[in-house]
Amino acid sequence: MTERPLPDDVRAALAPLERLHLEIARRMNREPLKGIWTWCQSAIGATWIALATGQLLRVEGMEHVRAAFPRGPLLFVANHRSYFDMFVVSSLLHRELPGRKRLYFPVVGQYYYQSFGGMALNQLLAFWSMYPPLFALPTHGASDRHALDVMVDLCQQGPGQILGIHPEGGRNLDPDPYSLMRGQPGTGKIIHAARPIVIPTFIAGLDNDVVSQVRRNWSGGEPIRIWFDAPVSLDHYLSLPAKGSTYKQITDSVMDRVRGLAERDRDRYAAGR
Repeated sequence: MTERPLPDDVRAALAPLERLHLEIARRMNREPLKGIWTWCQSAIGATWIALATGQLLRVEGMEHVRAAFPRGPLLFVANHRSYFDMFVVSSLLHRELPGRKRLYFPVVGQYYYQSFGGMALNQLLAFWSMYPPLFALPTHGASDRHALDVMVDLCQQGPGQILGIHPEGGRNLDPDPYSLMRGQPGTGKIIHAARPIVIPTFIAGLDNDVVSQVRRNWSGGEPIRIWFDAPVSLDHYLSLPAKGSTYKQITDSVMDRVRGLAERDRDRYAAGR
């Protein structure tokens, strides 16, 4: 991946540790290193995720993903309840989609780019795929605009480019697994600028404790469900001006589809809860 130099205003907006982590992540997400880390995701990451979830995993709608994959860059827009939501999705994509893939998961920068622990998680668990960071802070406007530029660049590289985001902006802690928080308009801004194929995704049944999840995978328990819907038709919204109200409409449209998947899961699984 060829990437423009980090602009001076972005460097100025970031604290020293944030800047260090971003510079490292940028290098790790360029070829040929990105190819090496992608192999690690597929050979190592997907293996441990399968050991932790494979016996309980139930997948619906994978045919939509297979059909969309050769056509262009994919953006998976998912609810967020477990730290491991996108890890499980990425493992599934590595197993099910043939050919060249490059996966990126834009994350909240405060969680993963402001500590050495976050840096270690990005390297050891995500193999540097938690990139680029979005801070959504008044002091980080230049950094977030640069992150949007990066995502647009990634999508412009065509089929095989895969991004995954959580429009709720953080983990939903409501005990009701079917509740959704309000989607942030930044998701719509990304979609409007980058023009990816948008795949609504709903995830349920994952634990937040690794040890508990592994034990449950082998002893039995609530199934882990991943639902994919057909790509969202957004042509009308993409023709509208690039402004806040447009971004909100795009986000709301995609979240409505995620909500529809949640209702399908409720109809099938909630009776047994």
